Amino acid sequence: MKARFDTGTDVAMIGAWDARRGTQPFSADEYRRLSDTLDADATAGHVFVLHTGADGGGPVDVYIDEPIPGELMERLTPLGDAFVLALPSGTLDVDGVERYRARKPDAGRANRAVTVPAGDYVLRCFAGKDGEEEAPRSESDVESIVGKDDLQYYERMTRYGCLAGLVLLLAFPALLPFFGWKIAFGTTVVAVVGYFNVREWMLRRNERFARLRERITAFRLHGAEPTFVLELRSVRDRAGLTGGSVTLV
Repeated sequence: MKARFDTGTDVAMIGAWDARRGTQPFSADEYRRLSDTLDADATAGHVFVLHTGADGGGPVDVYIDEPIPGELMERLTPLGDAFVLALPSGTLDVDGVERYRARKPDAGRANRAVTVPAGDYVLRCFAGKDGEEEAPRSESDVESIVGKDDLQYYERMTRYGCLAGLVLLLAFPALLPFFGWKIAFGTTVVAVVGYFNVREWMLRRNERFARLRERITAFRLHGAEPTFVLELRSVRDRAGLTGGSVTLV
């Protein structure tokens, strides 16, 4: 079984955990000792932590009781050792670690969890080799999915919207000689932020654009090279195995 997760982190850590446990917030005492608590949970196999070294994210592919394809394995570099990961509820979540046992759990996260056989797993983590990124999916493939007219409409709406936002940046040099840099800068920021907020509000209510954005984003995400790959192999006996974390060098 293969699953793909769209991940993002603001704390430079991506993790994998049992989705049900992930909804159980840290206690006040655990939160005060968050780093130690996270290390303890990782060692116990409740969560696997990948220290990425920077904020960001991308697609993470997970192979559950299925080998990573040979052609993909050739483009991967193993990170660290094998670790145990407990999934007692049979639900797996992979995302930024800030969403693991968060103080304000997001009920919607249940929709992104993947169902797997409940139990313990041996986890191995891999990263793509530098300079060996696969070419992105052709735009002709996108066109074949949504149609030429719809693709042109989507790209036109996206392009013109961004160009209009960039034009608003010209307000700063235009206002600067008359009002000084503070007022010019503040007015420009308010105008640009306000424009993009209103634009996003309008686009979400544009049924044609919203439908296309969802389909095109999903297609491009599916075709993108994974940022990281996890391999999970179920085990009956976790003796001699321990959980842990790895750091991307």
